Amino acid sequence: MKMKCVLLFSQQHTDFRLAELRGICRAHDIDAELLTKTVGVERAIYVLEAERRVVDLLLSRSMLLKSAYEWIEEGGEYEELHRRIEQRSGFFEPYNTADLSFSVRLRPVGRKKGVNALGRARLERSGTSTGGTKANSLHHLTTPADEVGERLPMGDAPVNLDAPDTAFTILEEYLHEKAPAPDRIYFGRLLGHGQFSLKNDFNLQDRIYIGNTTMDPELSFIQANITAVKAADIVIDPFCGTGGLLIPAAKFGALVMGSEINYQIAKAVGRSSRAGVEKRGADESTAANFKQYGLTEKFLSVVMGDASRHDMWRAVEFVDAVVSDPPYGIREKGRKIGFKERKEHWTLPGSEHLQHFPEKQVYSLASVFSDLVDLSASRLRVGGRVSFWFPVIRDE
Repeated sequence: MKMKCVLLFSQQHTDFRLAELRGICRAHDIDAELLTKTVGVERAIYVLEAERRVVDLLLSRSMLLKSAYEWIEEGGEYEELHRRIEQRSGFFEPYNTADLSFSVRLRPVGRKKGVNALGRARLERSGTSTGGTKANSLHHLTTPADEVGERLPMGDAPVNLDAPDTAFTILEEYLHEKAPAPDRIYFGRLLGHGQFSLKNDFNLQDRIYIGNTTMDPELSFIQANITAVKAADIVIDPFCGTGGLLIPAAKFGALVMGSEINYQIAKAVGRSSRAGVEKRGADESTAANFKQYGLTEKFLSVVMGDASRHDMWRAVEFVDAVVSDPPYGIREKGRKIGFKERKEHWTLPGSEHLQHFPEKQVYSLASVFSDLVDLSASRLRVGGRVSFWFPVIRDE
């Protein structure tokens, strides 16, 4: 059965909002038509009808869907909202019991941070002078949450501000940051939160091994969602570096592997990418990153090799998704195996060496992306997905 829901989205990375929703729907075989017809990028709040199962699946994956609420009422101003809530007394009966606590929270959207204020007085201390003596008086200032709470038929349910069983929420939507009053006010029951906390759980500051181009965790999880990565998928990254794009795929249940041509990155040796640290430590490796997050069983391998040589991969369609952030030549140079222009002082004619490290030549940006598409076309299963970052210059 469908319910009327209020979806609250992050106001960051709005260009990826619809693509992420489509990817999550694809991963879970959900029809995305209703979502993409209703949800846009102009606002942070959208109201639609959806099954609870669909809402829960979106919340279980999305980085850009901050939270979802069961719609109760809405209005253009508080007087209208109060009147409508009072007419919906029957809705609150299942929650008005002594064994279910509740709270009313206020969340402005488009302005400053919200307030969790039901039953919590806001006190204003003002000083007045009487006959030369300073007297203090306390004035109780009610909040919108208090005013709404007074109108709820919740006399049997205890108030719990910290961990309520039922969290009623007022969403004030401000379409302009300096607007004196909200443009629209929504009142709903919290259904759950999205996965925005993953960007803190997987932050780069605490990660064991990072490189110069390790992708921001939030963007890497968004990419995994856009690519519709799901459990038991086989996902590869031909320019994997320290595994920054493979970690989210593994978190979502995929089996992951990659390739890396840079010996020092693949082996985690040489100069560290961390500020103030000279060399990489013995504990640093791509495998250590997966172990840190409890994802070792999802990590298959990193092959030290040239991404332009596709014969390192089995010549069959065995991959479900390719995710990548190819080198653009800014923080990391694009390189592939090949001969450079010879210089006389490099080696003497006929000299022999105990070890041989293949020479590398410049890997042009055009060749990088054409090879990546060729690899995807030859190794992806039917219905497979490929996603990659591409440098662009936007007009100001």
